[in-house]
Amino acid sequence: MKSGIAQMPAPTDLRTRLGDGMEVNGEVRFTEVLRVDAKVSGKIISDSGSLVVSEQGQAHAAIEVGFVEVFGTVEGTITAKYKVEIHSGGRVYGDIYTPILNIEPGALFDGKCHMLENGAREAKGAQSNQPAFSSASKDKLPSGAV
Repeated sequence: MKSGIAQMPAPTDLRTRLGDGMEVNGEVRFTEVLRVDAKVSGKIISDSGSLVVSEQGQAHAAIEVGFVEVFGTVEGTITAKYKVEIHSGGRVYGDIYTPILNIEPGALFDGKCHMLENGAREAKGAQSNQPAFSSASKDKLPSGAV
């Protein structure tokens, strides 16, 4: 079955690592892959790169990247253009905006997930009080669906 979401492979070439014992405050921008073994506070940004928060890594940040893998702790909003994975032992406290979310058994996710269509990153800021469908669109649903 083919979905409407483009299946783009995550970058795998580790180019940047924030090592254990470091503490970074502010905005971190990267391309390709960033591995966080440190404590990062602020913003983490990449157009399509892959962020890996290791077991000892802590990110207290607004994250806007292509892919996210969480083995450690993230506190803040995650916006991933392609995919978020929370691995066993990983902890996320905050909202997630992404088209694909995988949560392994043993992981913790405390927040809301907003499933986006591919390329709909900008939609995260737009919150609407409108229902998911209008009464006019109810006529188009199969019987018993409402």
